Amino acid sequence: MAAEARGVRRTAPRRKTTVTADEAGVSAPTAASVATPATRARRNKAASGDQPAGAAPTRRRARSTQHPAAEPQYDRPAVAACPGLDDLRALTPAAARQHVHDYLHAVMSPDDADTFEALAYRWELQLVKLDRVRLVRGVKLDPKKVRRYRAVLRRGGGFPPLVGLGGEGEWATESVMLCDGYHRIAATRNTGIYFVWVWLAVGLWDESQTLVPATSSPAGA
Repeated sequence: MAAEARGVRRTAPRRKTTVTADEAGVSAPTAASVATPATRARRNKAASGDQPAGAAPTRRRARSTQHPAAEPQYDRPAVAACPGLDDLRALTPAAARQHVHDYLHAVMSPDDADTFEALAYRWELQLVKLDRVRLVRGVKLDPKKVRRYRAVLRRGGGFPPLVGLGGEGEWATESVMLCDGYHRIAATRNTGIYFVWVWLAVGLWDESQTLVPATSSPAGA
C-alpha cells in the first residue's frame, strides 16, 4: 500500500484566481447598466415597432371617425328657372296673347288647345307661389317624366312658364287654376323651390290694348 501510495502523484486542486474590477483598473458596471443580448434585442424591437432593419419609421394611422357622407345639400334659388325670361317679360299684351296661343297649340292637340280660348284673354307673366296653384282637371302623371323634370331642376335647369287662369288686379296670383304644366308643378315638390313663373289670364281681351306695352311687373319680382 505504501509503495502504491508513493507511485501515485497527488495533484492539488488549482486555486482559481479572480481578478476584480478594481485590480483590472476599470470600474464595475452597475446593475442598471448591464444589458444582456436578449434585453438589447427586446429594446430594439420595441423602438423599431417590429419594422425590418433599415425601414423608415411610419406613423400609425388614426382610426377614422367620419360618418357616411350625407346627401349633398344644394344652394338653389327659391324661384324655378325660366329660359328667356327677360324676352318674355318684354312682350306687349298682343304679343303675349299670341305667344300663349301658339305655345298651347305646340304642346297640346289642336282640340285641347282650342278649349282654352287663349286669344280671348289678356295674359300677364306673373310669379306665383306653389301653394297658390290649383289643379282644374285630372291628369295621369308619368312618374318617369316627373323624376326627369326634377333632376333638371336640381341641376339648375328650368322650364317655360306654366299656363293658368288668375284673378284680376291684386288677386291675380291667388287661387291660380292650372291649365298646362302638371308634370312641371309636380316636379318642383321637395326641391327647395317655392315660386314658379306662370302665364295668367287676368281678364278678357280688349282690342284697344293691341298697341299698349306691358307695364305691369310680375308679383314678387
